[in-house]
Amino acid sequence: MLVGSHLDPREDVMLEIPCHITDSLGLHVQLAVLLSSEAQRWRSRVTLEHAGRTVGVTQPMELMMLGIRSGEHIVVRVEGPDEATAAEALRKIMATF
Repeated sequence: MLVGSHLDPREDVMLEIPCHITDSLGLHVQLAVLLSSEAQRWRSRVTLEHAGRTVGVTQPMELMMLGIRSGEHIVVRVEGPDEATAAEALRKIMATF
């Protein structure tokens, strides 16, 4: 530990929301737009990981380019000043996936 340094205990905190895609069409355009629109409402950074690739959630086309199919697993990560509230709102939307 560095002498005189101040470590914020929340500095490395990030909330993760795992999700198994159950929609028969996978992560289609309507779901991508819904997720992106919600992510844009918050100051926190929101990313989605699928098959080793990570993209920002605020751009629906980036989500669509991942080609996420029904039955596949994703993880959405939320990091920032309003992460708890943002994660809860995103979790509610993702429950429909």
